[in-house]
Amino acid sequence: TPLSSSTNNTADNPSTMTPHQRQEALTQCLLSQYRFCAGGVVLGGGYSIARAKNVRVGPWPMLGGGFAGTLGDFIYGYFVECA
Repeated sequence: TPLSSSTNNTADNPSTMTPHQRQEALTQCLLSQYRFCAGGVVLGGGYSIARAKNVRVGPWPMLGGGFAGTLGDFIYGYFVECA
């Protein structure tokens, strides 16, 4: 019946997921947690290259961008991606 097929849907009811399905869901969630960190490092690297003509800035903009991006990944993952 349509009612019984909708209640057995594992995507809607995580408590009925098999261990393999839980592992897949966790893997997808964890792999999505790199976007902001990578973006911050790229932006920090671009800033370092743009400022290299005037001032020697070193790796600090890339490290700061990576740190800020990692915080963004945690916040986004907690509230949106893995909620």
